[in-house]
Amino acid sequence: MLNRLLTLVLSFMLLVGAASAEDLTLTGDVFYRERMALPPGATLHVGLVALPNGQPIVGASAAIPAGGQVPLQFSLAVRSDVAKSSGAFGLIAEIRVGGAAMWRNDIAVPVDLSAPAPVSILVTRAPIAPTPPEPELDQNLINTTWTVTSIGGSPILGTQPLTLTIAADLRVDGHAGCNSYFTQATMDETKLQFAPPASTRMACQPDIMAQESAFFAALVAVNGYDLSADSLRLLDAAAVPLIGLVRVKE
Repeated sequence: MLNRLLTLVLSFMLLVGAASAEDLTLTGDVFYRERMALPPGATLHVGLVALPNGQPIVGASAAIPAGGQVPLQFSLAVRSDVAKSSGAFGLIAEIRVGGAAMWRNDIAVPVDLSAPAPVSILVTRAPIAPTPPEPELDQNLINTTWTVTSIGGSPILGTQPLTLTIAADLRVDGHAGCNSYFTQATMDETKLQFAPPASTRMACQPDIMAQESAFFAALVAVNGYDLSADSLRLLDAAAVPLIGLVRVKE
């Protein structure tokens, strides 16, 4: 009786092992062509979809912290029942910042589940639907280039101007003293906030790099603004001035 029981247990373990062996893992990397460093808090999302309709496969997706530089490595587990199914499949990847997709591939990269091989996925800047600003903001704040005059009350160092431009779709870009940067803003009549910026990867003098880091940190802490003619102050949640700017005259 004991021998029979042991035989049944071993048979069950062999069956489980065989089924598990049929599970597979897809690996690869995701990259974009811009020379931009990812901001803190960015995440990489990779998912398996059915082709040609792009229907996501339940249980075949992964979210991975994506700080640092591209390419970003990923590993995606696929259940054995999906791996054994017929049909065509592909991978969709997104790099998200603040919950919004900043880069993605709209056309899935095909994968062969019967003979999986590492996959490289090129992602491009994802379009952001324009958010209509309030009329007074459209007139007074956006579609204007501002030059930074102070950060935390300290004057700007160096000869390269620090700039900030908010477009009509609330995309933000500019120069931070050493590197170019971009981010996304949200605003209403009283609030103005910025997502963590992404920037190029140039290296400059230590004091300029420290100033740039302070600028990015202050930008993320902004919660409001005070606009008076051609002067703009970006404020924190307690209305303390973080960044002083002046309008660039055309």
